[in-house]
Amino acid sequence: MHPGFVRLRSTTLAATSVVALALLFSFVIHANATVAAIVLLLGVLLAGVYGHRTEAMVTSVAATLSLDYLFIPPIGRITIGDLQGWIILGVFLLVSLMASDLSSRLRRQRDELLARQTKSEKLHALSRAILLSSGGADLRRMLVNKCMELFGFTETVVFESATGEFYRSQMDGSIPIEDLRRVALYGSIEHREADPSGTTVMPATLGNKTFGSFAFRGPALREGALQSLGNTIAIGLAQAQAQEAGSRAEAVRKSEELKSIMIDALAHELKTPLTSIEAAADMLLQPANVSQEQRRDLLHIIQQETQGLRRLMGEAIHLARIDAKRMKLESEPLQVDELITAAIQALGEQSASYPIRVEVPDDVPWIFADRELMVQALKQLLDNAMKYSPARSAITVAVQESNGVVSLSVRDQGQGLTELEQRRVFDKFYRGRRDRSAVQGTGMGLAIAREIAEAHGGSIAVESQLGQGSRFTITMQPAAESARSGSRTA
Repeated sequence: MHPGFVRLRSTTLAATSVVALALLFSFVIHANATVAAIVLLLGVLLAGVYGHRTEAMVTSVAATLSLDYLFIPPIGRITIGDLQGWIILGVFLLVSLMASDLSSRLRRQRDELLARQTKSEKLHALSRAILLSSGGADLRRMLVNKCMELFGFTETVVFESATGEFYRSQMDGSIPIEDLRRVALYGSIEHREADPSGTTVMPATLGNKTFGSFAFRGPALREGALQSLGNTIAIGLAQAQAQEAGSRAEAVRKSEELKSIMIDALAHELKTPLTSIEAAADMLLQPANVSQEQRRDLLHIIQQETQGLRRLMGEAIHLARIDAKRMKLESEPLQVDELITAAIQALGEQSASYPIRVEVPDDVPWIFADRELMVQALKQLLDNAMKYSPARSAITVAVQESNGVVSLSVRDQGQGLTELEQRRVFDKFYRGRRDRSAVQGTGMGLAIAREIAEAHGGSIAVESQLGQGSRFTITMQPAAESARSGSRTA
């Protein structure tokens, strides 16, 4: 509905209400001119409080004419018979006009205060969302979406000068990027008056530094509100950049820390097998003091320790490739029971010391994965279970399908993990405090298994209770039926 028609209708309604009020007090209540003047003045005040100035003025004139026609002699005509009537009517008109103007001003001030309070609350909500954000690209996208939500904009764009990136509320937005670059460079607010949607482009500044610019389409904001919004967006961009810088510094620190831990772990793990190999070699260099049976045992020790060294170096190289993002998947449809068998065989004689129960239903789906990597992941879980389980205790490997995913779990009968250990057990080089001296290892195995599972789009989790062992579970998506059929045909 057209705003002019709405204004005319409200003005007519206000004037009609005052006339009706005057008729009521004249013909029903039979009030005198003084009472009528007070009541009509109250009506004028209400029109000024809840309406605009035009409505208040028209209501004042209508009230004056009604007072003259119905209450000031000669009654029934718009004429005044004596000087007293002129004074009454003039004073009433003057008071009503002053009252209506005053009430209109008070209403405007009230509306302005409410508008400022609303804008302040919106800026506070935006600032709070910035403080609670995790930073990075998520914070920048949050700025775009939150501004639309809070201020009712139809389209928003954030431009960050440091990166040259644009963050839009909609991919097919029509706000020109040249305008945002220009405003970020020169720092002046631009209003596109010719645009019917009301586009505004403003700089995002904090102090003397410009972090970018912000453009929106929708309801116009006052100059002060625009500056406050620009400052808040600049704070968000500054926080995102600070958090990213902090993350990079933390990543460098952790990288150096991990390198130190890895060197220490490798040095510790290499020391024992090298000592065994050296001792066996020294004895073999003295054949006169070594029997044939002892010779075989020493060679067997050298072979076992060499295999352990190869496994250790393989894990280190594998983890280094994962960190360098050089792991490439060669996925194909695979049967889960074949992967489990291959992982057990890869453990060699180590698996012979523990009874391993395999529970695989006949109808379990195949999975789509890289065979070598999945065997490596399962081998890591089995090796971990054997390290932390009592001698000759059973290890259970179970497979099941639920809710469209395939779960491969390895359960041991070890001491179990505390809640803190469960949260950190997949971290690189992490080992439980109780097992650092009792069990050999570098803490790389479970980290490798996690990276392999996540590289396939799956996940890995642990369930554990102290004194009741632990269960590690890899969750994978099943292979499509067409892929399985193709694999069988091949």
